[in-house]
Amino acid sequence: MNAPAPPSQALPAPAPWILVVDDNGHMAEMMALVLREHGWPVVVADGAESANARIASARTPPALLICDVIMGKTDGLELTRRLLAQIPRLKAIVISAHLAEESWWPADLRACPFLPKPFRNEQLVEAVRAALAG
Repeated sequence: MNAPAPPSQALPAPAPWILVVDDNGHMAEMMALVLREHGWPVVVADGAESANARIASARTPPALLICDVIMGKTDGLELTRRLLAQIPRLKAIVISAHLAEESWWPADLRACPFLPKPFRNEQLVEAVRAALAG
């Protein structure tokens, strides 16, 4: 058995990362590209199952979830609820092309910002900055 590394040789803490979940692969990759250009580590998932697998294989949980509402088996609202309950410090931004306003928004997710698609890259970056700062 190996002895633990001395503190000076310990691995650095992993950087906070963003999990983007969208079943539209082009949209997910576009968001990831924009966010990576601003220096954020991003992991992409195409639905709830792959999101859970990516979290399970990560050394630390994500700092931020960006999740589409309308997806296959598990919709984005349910996935967001589950991950917020599972990861205490997780922040979330919910996105959708089919829902244009927040009047229908579930009361338990009102603290999560909503970003209607299509959005400009600058809107995404500002929403991420605000979520991570909050």
